[in-house]
Parts: sequence; C-alpha cells; structure tokens
Amino acid sequence: MHQIRYSHMNKIIILLPFFLWALNLNAQEISDDEYMNAYIVVSDTSENYFELRQKMFDLHDKLKMEIDTMGRGFDKKKNRICLPENDEDEIYAGDYFPRRYPSETLSLEYLAYYTNTKKSAENTIALVAAITEDKEKADQKLLEVKKHFDQAFIVNSRIYMGCVH
Repeated sequence: MHQIRYSHMNKIIILLPFFLWALNLNAQEISDDEYMNAYIVVSDTSENYFELRQKMFDLHDKLKMEIDTMGRGFDKKKNRICLPENDEDEIYAGDYFPRRYPSETLSLEYLAYYTNTKKSAENTIALVAAITEDKEKADQKLLEVKKHFDQAFIVNSRIYMGCVH
C-alpha cells in the first residue's frame, strides 16, 4: 500500500512543475495581450512643472496640437501632477494617473512611468507629444517637434492597457 501511494506521489511531484509551467505560460499570454508596444515622443523633460507647462503651451501655438491634461494639475503641497482630490475617479483622486492610450495630444507625464528604469528620476516630467504603436508615425512626429525642440526624443515602452481599477 505504501508503495502505491509513493508511486502516485512520485507522479504528482514529476507532473507538478510541468503544470505550474503551463499555468504560468497561460498567465503570461493573457497579460501580454494587455500591453501595448508604444513609441512615446518626448519634446523635453524637466523637474520644473511650470517651466515645462509653458513649453507645452508654446508647442501648442507652434504646431497647433491639442493639449489634454486629463483633468490633472499640479498640487504644490504634494509637489506632484495629480487629479483633484474630488475627482469622480475615487481610486485615483488626488493621485497621478498616466496617459496610456495612443494619442497625438500634448500632456505632461512622469517619464519614469514610460521608461521603467531607475535612470529616470522619479520627479522628471516629460512633455509628451504623441503615444503610438506605429514607429513611422512616431518618427514623423519627432521630426515635427524637433523643428522647435532639438532635444526631443522617442521612448520605446511597453504600456499596460488593462484595467487599473
């Protein structure tokens, strides 16, 4: 009897890693679908929100690009870009919520969200001119922006597109 139990236990021990591997592979496939390979056109960066905000208005005037703050402003007490405390989104009210979807609107975003590296200081703000999945579109927008901001660059990023609530 002990030999039978041992035999079954042996099979379970052998099969368990394969089962966990398959489960993990399936979970990765599901989560990979929730990410977008994106190209983010960054016109300029700074830790000074108000300086970069003025540059955003200048770029708006020069390129006739729409500005979309997504309802966010700068909270001087928190020293952060964030939604108002009384925002209808109760989860993100008073906090920063990043632009995640393809867009050709100007906005101020935290660069670290898109770079996922420690190289970007947590408080470095990016003047974003576009988020797109299309490399050619990003290159074209970069050429437009570089006429006014020669330091502009593109960040290649994986952005989570799934539900954040």
